[in-house]
Amino acid sequence: MNCGYTGIVSDNKKDAMTRLIPMLDQLRKGLQLYDLLRVINMNCCRSEHLAFFQVDAIFIIQKCRPEYSEKGSVRYTREVNVMNFFQDFLQAEVEDDQKKLTVGRVMQWITGQGHKPCLPSEKAEFQISVRFNHDCDSFHTICFPTVSACSRTITFPVVHLNTLSEFKHVMNTALMYGQSFYLM
Repeated sequence: MNCGYTGIVSDNKKDAMTRLIPMLDQLRKGLQLYDLLRVINMNCCRSEHLAFFQVDAIFIIQKCRPEYSEKGSVRYTREVNVMNFFQDFLQAEVEDDQKKLTVGRVMQWITGQGHKPCLPSEKAEFQISVRFNHDCDSFHTICFPTVSACSRTITFPVVHLNTLSEFKHVMNTALMYGQSFYLM
């Protein structure tokens, strides 16, 4: 488990979770033995410790693995435009620190974790699948991206993302009001 249990809590999972309690208790006792628990508690929320794990726009874009259509096609051109809009959106959010919407929150929305993976092996394997939905009808006014945190996938509704301003509007609305992960 990279960032805690992210599934639905149910009676079926109760045994697996309660088995972790003795292990965590043993870890706590080991930390107390060397007085590390006190040191951790005194310094747990210092920002210089967390800066290494904070997500930036470059990290998210580097980890995106878009599933593009055939090169040279109209679909491919629109998909590249959407990825460019996504990059511009992320970079604009970094520059505007006054907003509640952060790059870390975008990553939390897409993947279920708002920080970079801690271990080098996890960081190397970490990727975000990007899909494009071209089949949405354009008879309604808005369609939102869908995310699946478990598979780290985001699907963009290409029909509704023709300009950067449309992209920003759709993403801001989706991030503000879409806080659950329902796709598997």
